[in-house]
Amino acid sequence: MKNSLRKALAAGAALAASALFLTACSGDSSAGEESGGDGELTKVTVAINPYNGNAPMLYGMQEGVFAEHGLELELVPQTDVAAIISGVASGQYDFGFATVVHVINANLNGIPIRAVATPEGQQKDHEEPEEGNALVAAPGSGITSAGQIEGKALGVVGLASLNTYSALDMIANDGGDPDSVELVQLPFGQMTAALASGDLAAAVIQAPFTSEALGVGAEIIGKPNVETFPNMAVGLITTSQQYIDANEDIVKAFSDANIESQDLARENMDEARKTLIDHLGLTEEAASIAIWGTADPHVNVEGFEKAQDLLIKYGDQTEELDPAELVWPGSLK
Repeated sequence: MKNSLRKALAAGAALAASALFLTACSGDSSAGEESGGDGELTKVTVAINPYNGNAPMLYGMQEGVFAEHGLELELVPQTDVAAIISGVASGQYDFGFATVVHVINANLNGIPIRAVATPEGQQKDHEEPEEGNALVAAPGSGITSAGQIEGKALGVVGLASLNTYSALDMIANDGGDPDSVELVQLPFGQMTAALASGDLAAAVIQAPFTSEALGVGAEIIGKPNVETFPNMAVGLITTSQQYIDANEDIVKAFSDANIESQDLARENMDEARKTLIDHLGLTEEAASIAIWGTADPHVNVEGFEKAQDLLIKYGDQTEELDPAELVWPGSLK
């Protein structure tokens, strides 16, 4: 990256929520039989990054959508997206969560990872505090806009993450110097304490941890991903090109089931929210206001195009990739 100062703090502590996220299956075999299937489900392993956006998949599993498509899902919670990419590439996981930035970087390094679905669709351009990530200013910092983070410490979950690049773009667009920002790598679960203590001037934080930050007096000053990537798919479910070549029927079933699950969750938001209580460890109150992307459930290439622009502008990318080659065509609308 081109920022002159980089400070990485220990990020080995896993998110507390991930310990509560239970390995689950996409409904029992009886659901498949009731839907007219032959009772024989194909088990696939899916590495997920625990956050509110998993609700549509969880609800679809609960309601037997994946079983109707002949699939049984084994979910593996994993907070390190780089480890998910590695696991997908090696065959440890059949499918795994990643952002557009991770997919681009994997392919730049010769790892043929492809987007095949989205967990929560394309981002809507709106201001709900619990939707997507949030750029928050520490209590008492006096920061009211992104440009004022210039020269100060910004907490990010990854030094080269989607969150980081979108926040740097917001800072630049608001007249600040992104090269002067001190990036501090921390898990989301540790950001609230760092904001409250004054160790961070600001942070890019993700639901459900946003509420914790607001609870100590932090204030939202922007929505990096929603503002930078409106109506684009940036959170993805991926697999390897090798897996697609050998199992395209399974990939199609998985992609179709995700689309159906998102449509079903959108029609039954309150019921879908309840899945976050058991699987993400949210309280009933927190789950009742949980929000996730509910727009078009398909993958699109616009998110890749924008992310590649940011990687070239703020990162070290010099080679341009064809975004269309990073997506399994069947997942496009």
